[in-house]
Amino acid sequence: MKHSNNETDAVLDRVTEAIRTEEIDSALVNNAAERVWSRLSAERTSAAGADQAEAAQSELIEGCADFQTLIPAYLRGQLSGPRSLLLEDHTHECIPCRKALKQARTTRVAMSPSATGRQVSRTGSSHANWRWAVAAVLVVGFALGAFTIFQRYSNTGAARATLVEVNGPVYRVSDTESRALKVGEELARGEKIRTAKDAYAVVRLEDGSLVETKERSEFYVSENSDGVTVHLDRGNVIVQAAKQRERHLYVATPDSLVSVTGTIFSVNSGTKGSRVSVVEGEVHVNHAGTDRVLHPGDQTTTQASLELVPIKDEIAWSRQSEKYVKLLSGLASLRDEVNRKVSQPEVRYSTRFLNLLPEGTVLYAALPNISVTLSESHRIMQERINQNPALRQWWESEQAKERGGPRLGQMIGQIREFGEYLGDEIVVSAQMNEKGEPDNILVLGELKNSAGFRPYVEQQIKALNLLSKNGPKVRIIDDPVNTAAATAPTPATTEAKAGPPAELLIWIQNDFFAAAPKLEQLQRLQATTASPGANGFVNTPFYARINELYREGAGLVVAADLEKIIARAVRDGQNSPEESARIEGYRKLGLLDLRHFIVEQREKDGHTQSRASLIFTEGQQHGIASWLAAPGPMGALQYVSPDANVVSAFVVKEPTALVDDLLGFVETASPDLRKTLQEMEAKRGLNIRDDFAAPLGGEFAFAIDGPILPSPSWKMVFEVYDQARLQQTFERVVEQLNQWAAKEGKGGLRWERTEAGGRTFYTLKSVDFGLEVHYAYADGYLVAAPSRALVDRALSYRESGYTLLSSPRFKAQLPADGNANFSALLYHDLAPLIEPLAQRVAKSKSLPEDQQQAIRAMGANAPPTLAYAYAQGDRIVLASNTDGGPFGLSPSSLLGLPNAFALQHIMHEAMSEKNAKP
Repeated sequence: MKHSNNETDAVLDRVTEAIRTEEIDSALVNNAAERVWSRLSAERTSAAGADQAEAAQSELIEGCADFQTLIPAYLRGQLSGPRSLLLEDHTHECIPCRKALKQARTTRVAMSPSATGRQVSRTGSSHANWRWAVAAVLVVGFALGAFTIFQRYSNTGAARATLVEVNGPVYRVSDTESRALKVGEELARGEKIRTAKDAYAVVRLEDGSLVETKERSEFYVSENSDGVTVHLDRGNVIVQAAKQRERHLYVATPDSLVSVTGTIFSVNSGTKGSRVSVVEGEVHVNHAGTDRVLHPGDQTTTQASLELVPIKDEIAWSRQSEKYVKLLSGLASLRDEVNRKVSQPEVRYSTRFLNLLPEGTVLYAALPNISVTLSESHRIMQERINQNPALRQWWESEQAKERGGPRLGQMIGQIREFGEYLGDEIVVSAQMNEKGEPDNILVLGELKNSAGFRPYVEQQIKALNLLSKNGPKVRIIDDPVNTAAATAPTPATTEAKAGPPAELLIWIQNDFFAAAPKLEQLQRLQATTASPGANGFVNTPFYARINELYREGAGLVVAADLEKIIARAVRDGQNSPEESARIEGYRKLGLLDLRHFIVEQREKDGHTQSRASLIFTEGQQHGIASWLAAPGPMGALQYVSPDANVVSAFVVKEPTALVDDLLGFVETASPDLRKTLQEMEAKRGLNIRDDFAAPLGGEFAFAIDGPILPSPSWKMVFEVYDQARLQQTFERVVEQLNQWAAKEGKGGLRWERTEAGGRTFYTLKSVDFGLEVHYAYADGYLVAAPSRALVDRALSYRESGYTLLSSPRFKAQLPADGNANFSALLYHDLAPLIEPLAQRVAKSKSLPEDQQQAIRAMGANAPPTLAYAYAQGDRIVLASNTDGGPFGLSPSSLLGLPNAFALQHIMHEAMSEKNAKP
């Protein structure tokens, strides 16, 4: 009995669904995986001729276009095992590539001569069997990620949509019918709606979102726990997305995925690709694994052949196009005007306050004055809103959604009122008392309006005293030296007081002010102003380090003199034997050689840079300062895919030196433990330093590279110089552990070895606990993972060039500096994992609402992040780029434009929580 292609596809879909939902015995899966991978490896060794056909393909696979070039060779059976695996893996998750593969396969069958039909059938059957085996392994290997994929794409809700406006023929279409629709009719989950020629329709989703539909367009709606998805098969829609408090609204086209939480945008899906245009709000567009963030007036396309067009032309067909154009024009011009007219806080290349600080200063913080930036941005925004009816309507609608919260204008007004008296910088410093605690805190600030500052402060003091009768008294003094006898607290009063200071003193002197809890601080400061730098602080290394920051350009600065802090904490000769032993251990780790700790954040070339520096004593040759190597290449990253969620990697100078330092610390901090280790080494004939550390090179990497449920898809990669010695060490350890397990009546560990493709694969299984580790040696590295499939996949990544180093999301995070490499890095791209999990966790009734909101925000706003380190002589520099988000200092981003109420909402939540507390 013959079946049509549609019937065959339906059967395959049902079978695939059954496989995906079936629970398979782990032993059966492992045996099947080993047989398939052995066969793949054998085929790889016999495919030398096929590799020539493949050589014309792209050496590096960087996106869907490169994957699709592999399809013809794959269908001819001329693609190598690793690349076949990558293609199967990719098409399992990528809808456009899966469709391209299906279309290519259909075309290939249709073009086959009928005379060879039986031969094609036999070949296809053999090839199908091979594909089903690979598919089974892929399904098992990616079963851990099935939940995430299922949550994103499965239909779990009714997702009803209602037709609210119609002009011309509009149809509900299916495989069996095409029926005209009327206003008021509902569309259930998965039901397609199609507008005919010259037709127009508006569909309202259950959350209130409106979908305007142009002629010859077709889409259907689905829903899952993550939100509602409009599947636009073809045509043009304009979406007015309602506020998605907990979820997202998606528009999926054959080659892109658009996600929003509430905005107005257009999506046009045609034969050449897709075009996305934004009228209001923020839109995220994912195409071929690359994410773009669009704002009002922005537009992107998925193909270079599809050019950008004026947005007003793209949305001209809409009946609300005039309103959209006015709103778009108003928001875009507002954003541009704010960024053009409002200056950012500039970096500062000098400071007057550094020379005024007392000699014992150990903590220093300098903050730029951003009040002008905030207030000027808000003023321009208010003016344009009052002049533009479209903006005013948008503003009022946003205000209506934030009822009961403090007005943005009030908050900005208070900041502006205080900041307009200040100069460019406020400095906070602290010394240290005999107990090693921060003491003698001093605040210094420049004044632009010293005459008006005193009346303003006096007014604020009166208000403060009315609100807090039990708080510290705030008092303005005119001459600290001459009022000392009358205002200085007595010793008895000083001893009686504990905790917060009883008084805060403010001294206003010409063009700066100083605030401190003790009068003697202001007295010393007054004497120093007569001859800046005479107090001795200018002669300290800590002063020189801070001064160096200003020469390079300072933004926000926080610094600590660790040398003085550690010296006070160590107190040589005053510690108990236990404390002395612990301190000696810290010394062996190099922690007592720390001199300074510096944190910086500044704007450079439109990017916010964050950097922390640990500075050690020069010439330090042991401990932390000597572990990291200078920035160098990291070949271990070539075994990590572009889709990895967490990656950490580092290079060390000498593994044996690191082990020596750690064992030295253990010997000092816990002599008994070190003695036990030495006895165990002597008894077992093993040496941690010589048998484990010595065979290793200097590269190490760890990654979560695949699903995390029900168990994480981790992998570890080590550079190995002496493979034979390291393997011998492993086998000796396992042998001795098994001897101990036998005495305890346990099964212990079991080795398994498999030869495939000229390489030995090792498996170490726990008989008692069911755990196992798989690993192989490749090109000077040891690659380990919890399954054979993950090890093979890691090897195929390196062979194909489809690695983290080719990921656009990873490369977008790389800093612009003179270093070609890193000493260490930590990269995470958690949004694909966090978002679905966060939505589920946030719904837990056991969590407070504020924690639910925090978890939701974490899931929805988790961009890729790269933190990195450079080991540079006497210092280790830790840094990250924090573009955008709450740390960006562009004027419009400070107000959250074009969605200005993001800042107001945050303030409202903070005030609500504060007021709710007793």
